[in-house]
Amino acid sequence: MEIKIGSDAFLKGVQKVQGVVEAKGAMPILSHLLISAGGDGITLMATDLEIGMRGFYPAKVVKEGAVTLNARKLFDILKELPMQEVRLVKEENDWVTLTCGKSRFRLPGLPASDYPKLPEYSEASLIEFKGSQLKEMIRKTFFAISPDETRQALNGLLLEMEQDKVNLVGTDGHRLALIKRAAEKANGSQADPNGYLLPKKVLAELLKSVDEGDATYKFSVKDNQLAFLRDKEVIISRKVDGKFPNYRQVIPGDNSLQVKVNKGELAHALKRVALLADEKSKMVRFEIREGNLTLISDNTELGAAREEIAVDYAGDDVTIGLNARYVLDVLSAIESEQVILNLKDENHSCLITAESDADYLSIVMPMRL
Repeated sequence: MEIKIGSDAFLKGVQKVQGVVEAKGAMPILSHLLISAGGDGITLMATDLEIGMRGFYPAKVVKEGAVTLNARKLFDILKELPMQEVRLVKEENDWVTLTCGKSRFRLPGLPASDYPKLPEYSEASLIEFKGSQLKEMIRKTFFAISPDETRQALNGLLLEMEQDKVNLVGTDGHRLALIKRAAEKANGSQADPNGYLLPKKVLAELLKSVDEGDATYKFSVKDNQLAFLRDKEVIISRKVDGKFPNYRQVIPGDNSLQVKVNKGELAHALKRVALLADEKSKMVRFEIREGNLTLISDNTELGAAREEIAVDYAGDDVTIGLNARYVLDVLSAIESEQVILNLKDENHSCLITAESDADYLSIVMPMRL
């Protein structure tokens, strides 16, 4: 096997797939990526047996063949190389020589025949997304995924189709984020009415690799395999087992107290007050009066902080305790300058919406004052 490829194109390809690689595991080959040369380019593939990625990149193929190399080492080498042509030659016993300019490396590989194959997937599109739309939907809900890997149903996002829209939902039991967007193309007749649970690792890789723009990403399903495809790139994973909670029943419909506030002012004030909030609970007290919001943290060990912000509000007085980090996560996802805190009382959840986007909402559960 012998190939010639620009160092920048090679680096981009390796960077995309190496996030899937299992750096430390029982199978050494899973810390490698597979390089296959044929036709007018190379195919790069990586898998941890749960998810896999594959992409094709144009290259000059002098001699066809395949080999596996340690993904991290290859990535570290490529990012330090000058922007020149890279020559990769496979030698005896799966050793590989990599040269670029005056740099020369000799790397041990493993047999390509030992590399696990990707499971079968469908290329038939169930839903189509623009790259910018897919990235926005993941970014605005990803923060609500539960970090507890034992709660499989909450350790990802729910993707579902609802009439002419696609919904993406995340919750960890203490907060929830929901975004709805018009479907570019959706085959509702073939969709699972319960939706599809997308694994956290797949979502993290999509956030890194999806190009913001008009490129089309297809979502497909075959048996228990989910896939996102773009041209000759694919990321595939098993479905997440478990049943996602009925999120609709926790979305409040009667939070009639609406506090309109500048997002930037609230975020900066909340960050300052949260510096003295309890390290574990991160609770900040929101005291809301006509035209005014007071943020208060009071900690016997750290001290106390208090800050007032002008708001657009003319309802009854209300006080609620909220996790400052959860609220800040929501604010960082919202693009509108004005946000609305929709409240009922201190015992009911806070519904946070953006003034300019009726199809995006977040819920933060109250904390005991």
